[in-house]
Amino acid sequence: MLSIAHIHPIAVHFPIVFFLCLAAFDILMLVTGRSISGRACAANLSAALAVLAGLAAVVTYMFGDMAMDIAISKGFSEAALETHETLGTVTASCFAVWAILRGFAWWRGLSLDGGRKAAVVIIEIAGAALITTTAYFGGELVYQLGVNVSHAVGG
Repeated sequence: MLSIAHIHPIAVHFPIVFFLCLAAFDILMLVTGRSISGRACAANLSAALAVLAGLAAVVTYMFGDMAMDIAISKGFSEAALETHETLGTVTASCFAVWAILRGFAWWRGLSLDGGRKAAVVIIEIAGAALITTTAYFGGELVYQLGVNVSHAVGG
């Protein structure tokens, strides 16, 4: 059976992909002058990616918290996990807020064109940098310390 500690590394790929796709898509919309407001296909896709990224980030955070408890119970230092845990908390919080804001803007039909679209893209580039940094420190836990990883046995 799948350990609860292994759900976090599976789930973590979803907010990463959703948010990086969101940032890339909205950059493309900015460069090509297409709208991310209203109910057009591009606007629907942009809002959906934002909401999916936020939901996936919150789910990933919850499983990450459980995985951290398991790692600590196995003897890993809480201090070693602290940077990734803090970044994960900030990332999940920011993405949840962004999902709510983008979902609300879509629902109310608020305009995200002009200078607002550039601001949206700048925020999403910052979010892409944040999730990339968070993922880097998570990878360090796995590849450098072997947190919650089964080790192969030699034969």
